[in-house]
Amino acid sequence: MSSKLKSSPRASGFSLVEIMVGLAIGMLAVIVILQVFALSEGRKRTTTTGGDAQSNGALMMYQMQHEIGQAGYGVAAVNLMNCSLRWPIASGANIATAVPLAPVTINPAATIIPVGDLNTDRLLVVYGNPNGQPQGNIITAQASPVYTVQMPSSFTPGANGVGDKVIASPAVCGSLIIDRVTAVSTTTVTVATGSAGAALYNLGPNPTILAYAIRGGNLTVCDYMLNDCGLDANKGNASIWVPIASNIVSMKAQYARDTSGTMDAIPDVFDQTQPSTGCGWARISAIRLAIVARSSQYEKELVTTTTVNTGSPVNAPSWAGNDTDPIVANAGYLGPDAVADEPWKHYRYKVFQTIVPIRNVAWMGVPIGC
Repeated sequence: MSSKLKSSPRASGFSLVEIMVGLAIGMLAVIVILQVFALSEGRKRTTTTGGDAQSNGALMMYQMQHEIGQAGYGVAAVNLMNCSLRWPIASGANIATAVPLAPVTINPAATIIPVGDLNTDRLLVVYGNPNGQPQGNIITAQASPVYTVQMPSSFTPGANGVGDKVIASPAVCGSLIIDRVTAVSTTTVTVATGSAGAALYNLGPNPTILAYAIRGGNLTVCDYMLNDCGLDANKGNASIWVPIASNIVSMKAQYARDTSGTMDAIPDVFDQTQPSTGCGWARISAIRLAIVARSSQYEKELVTTTTVNTGSPVNAPSWAGNDTDPIVANAGYLGPDAVADEPWKHYRYKVFQTIVPIRNVAWMGVPIGC
């Protein structure tokens, strides 16, 4: 009789040492994966925020080009420009401080546009939307507030209290008031208040007077037809100075001035000297504009090691005296290279520059007397 020997199978599985080795390899793999993910995510954020800066800057440059391009429509007349102007705002009272009547004013008095972020420029843009002739409508007789004019049909009569906004300009420039048309006949135009003038200028039903400034690293705009933008108490009010683009850290502007004897509308000089006469304003054929956008991503490394340059191209007029001026010293984000590691150096910047023609001034040609 034979017998078969049976043995129990050996227990299967990992030993403690094998498990510890596997855990160590797995942890190393997780660390590598996390490092790769963090690097990839950082690069993605850098690319995304850089794209945001590019988009913000491009959009704001487009908007500013659009506004400046319309500047002067309805008010581009020598006997209007360089006057001061008041008008009723939404509250019903006239604005506290008269503003200069010009297509584009760079850095008007702080009582007109309160100062924005350090070393940034401010702009006041004025234009109308009339259907009448831009050279004004000659007033042949006046019995205030009724004007007898050459072409009353170019004015829209008042309807429910709303009509074209007009300016009665005297022969000598002075302090002007924006009035409102209340009635139109075959020979006359009646306005709400009335003032002495030699010509009646039509600004259309909705003239635009916009103030632009950099505040808190944002490009902000104030509608002067709705609020008194010059009041210092209003400059921090976001419902009055409305932010239209974030991380726009600087805006710089210059007048493109035609100094030729023939007034050929070709810029000869770039500066910030404000004209003192109507003929001087007629020589401002364009605005040179620079906008600097900043990425929102704070980088661990230094990514901007020199001041952002808004210098003009080679052989063109220099910007504000030289081509290396720092343009923003606001809140330490961008400014003089005082120390090796400043907060502003951890952001990326994009500079946008252009020259915007003021076409409504160029179309005037050579005004009489200039």
